[in-house]
Amino acid sequence: MNIYQALALVMKKVRSVAKRDQNSHGNYSFRGVDAVVNAVGPKLREVGVIVVPIVEDSSYDTVEVGRNRTQMGHAQVTVTYRFFGPDGTYIDCRVPGEAMDSGDKAMSKAMSVAFRTALIQALCLPTDEPDPDGISYERSAAKTVEDYRTEALNGNATKQDLERTYREANRAGLLAQLVTDAAGNEMRLVDLLIERGKNVPDGLPRNKDRSVSRSKLSDEEKATAGLMTGPELKAHNKLEREAYSDPKKAERLDSSELFDPFATTPPAPNGGG
Repeated sequence: MNIYQALALVMKKVRSVAKRDQNSHGNYSFRGVDAVVNAVGPKLREVGVIVVPIVEDSSYDTVEVGRNRTQMGHAQVTVTYRFFGPDGTYIDCRVPGEAMDSGDKAMSKAMSVAFRTALIQALCLPTDEPDPDGISYERSAAKTVEDYRTEALNGNATKQDLERTYREANRAGLLAQLVTDAAGNEMRLVDLLIERGKNVPDGLPRNKDRSVSRSKLSDEEKATAGLMTGPELKAHNKLEREAYSDPKKAERLDSSELFDPFATTPPAPNGGG
């Protein structure tokens, strides 16, 4: 049996897939990936058809969605699914896939959407829904320099918030744009962010002596705040003990051997300055 005969037989065995999944945002029913694969997979195995994905292209970006400008991962893929028949013949089905996710699942979701599309279209499974996605999002409009100025002047902003604003404005090429501070003085956005960064709290938990409470932070939070993580602090203390116990070794130490959490400097802003 060649691949054409095999797929024709699968099409006879799988006539339809019920729409039992519900889109919580658009309030419509759709055929989920699991529903399609659960219906088609056993029939493909029954006639001896193997499907192999070949990723032709992929991209990943971060976008903001909704009125709250929630950050979401946005993945796009182009995948060729190669259907092999029992005799080794094959045909290709090339489809795109796109998905968003607030965690780390955007790429895997995009692959799942692409596979579902390939199965539905290659096997002509009936469908009357124009949008195959289970969740839909409305992309936020691009931020303007005034949006970044508002974030910089936010009285509740922490250093981490301002650093995030700096990175976003830098990617947008807006750091050199002129804005006004709270007193109406004109300055570049980058200068406003730096000035504000010197006068706002960092939002980190503090001890009574105002030192950072390391015990209340995870290693990931420490790294984000520019503090030594647990393993880095352990290695630093070990190196320090060795330096004090061996004067000769202490003479050989240079700055590259010690971890300095404040050694990095921010990148130069796009657009000058």
